[in-house]
Amino acid sequence: MEVLMRMLKQEIQHMENNKMLLGVYDNPDLVLDTTRTLREKGYDVHDVYSPFAIHNLDRVMGVKRTRLSIAAFVFAMCGIVSALSLMIYAGYFDWQINIGGKPFFHVPTYIPITFELGILFTAFGMVGCFFIVNRMFWGRNTDVIDIRVTDDRFVIAVNIHEGKTDVSTLSNLFVSGGALEVRERIKEI
Repeated sequence: MEVLMRMLKQEIQHMENNKMLLGVYDNPDLVLDTTRTLREKGYDVHDVYSPFAIHNLDRVMGVKRTRLSIAAFVFAMCGIVSALSLMIYAGYFDWQINIGGKPFFHVPTYIPITFELGILFTAFGMVGCFFIVNRMFWGRNTDVIDIRVTDDRFVIAVNIHEGKTDVSTLSNLFVSGGALEVRERIKEI
């Protein structure tokens, strides 16, 4: 219940903050320095878009460590449990076949199939997680902040809170940080 209330509160806050100020840059070092300055001054940095990874940007933005490894472990365990359950049920309880005098419950023969199903469940589970987390559903159009981000530009997007954010001061911070262009944008909901 508490998690649901927190998600609802975040969604309401997301709907209220529908404007962003974008700063377009051509240098990754300037982007890193400006992002650090914005975070230190208490601005709500929505995201930084770049054509390649910028070292230490995630730390500057305060991005938490990913839980991807935990999800991969859970999917792998589901695959391993499924493989072992099926093979133990089929080989020991349902259809016992004496092959070369081996015991019916012979674990070393289960290792290749167990490994393969662990990998298969992990792969499909991670692809599913990728699409769900990134909201990449069929029929949904992507929201591209700036088409130049895929080529040679970097964009810092800062949420504008009505009555709390001084747009002119924020714009001056972008310009003093080396922004080529500063513009306001309405978020797609």
